[in-house]
Amino acid sequence: MAEKTILTVDMYDNVLTEKANDFAGKVSITGTIHNTDIADRIVKARTEYRQETILNILGMADDIKVEAIAEGKSVVDGVGQWLLNFSGPLGGESPIFNSDLHKFGVTFTPGKALLKALKLLVPNFRVAKTGPVINGFTDSKTKSVNQILTPNAPGVINGAGLLLKGDDPSVGVYFTPDGADKTPVKVDLIVSNTTSQIIIQIPALPDGQYLLSITTQAGASYTLVKEPRTYQYPILLSVGSQPGGGEDDRPVIE
Repeated sequence: MAEKTILTVDMYDNVLTEKANDFAGKVSITGTIHNTDIADRIVKARTEYRQETILNILGMADDIKVEAIAEGKSVVDGVGQWLLNFSGPLGGESPIFNSDLHKFGVTFTPGKALLKALKLLVPNFRVAKTGPVINGFTDSKTKSVNQILTPNAPGVINGAGLLLKGDDPSVGVYFTPDGADKTPVKVDLIVSNTTSQIIIQIPALPDGQYLLSITTQAGASYTLVKEPRTYQYPILLSVGSQPGGGEDDRPVIE
């Protein structure tokens, strides 16, 4: 029998209902891996190929898949199936494309191996510590959700317990470059600040991928807690075009 995998699922109060002891669950993300990490794992599995060779092949495969998807082809790999979709209203038989209304996206369907792996997951439920929770980020200029950062443009953070409050110097909104030992960039301008939504001006970030986080001392009923609490959103947000070789391996999924 295949070995089960235990994953922690944090339980948060369900703000959409008034029922007592009604929770919503979020999987506790254990980290992020890139093609370099995948290549390292392949090497550790006793292969005759060098890490650099594997990484180059993975990057080439990513480039070819992206090209094929952008050509309108359905791409099937060991993880699942990828194909383009289109959204937005179309008026008449000869509509005009409007980037503010129309958008291409990607539909992902899990493959057989991934579906099998999902069946082997066992949740370890735990009540999450009270604190901020980020549910999504919208780039106001591009209207992109959980994908793009436009430097110096407005950005909207949605969630629960987001209110920025407290005198600790760490209180604020941060963008941390992806990778080990990177220095977080603190947001200078907070336009709007409530428990469910924060509007910011995105800093002048250089091209790359970033993790969004919030630190606050706000507690229940607008009280203050002694120790600051931090929540890091696990989805990587991108500024500009990414370098080749498969570095930006996070799909845009509709």
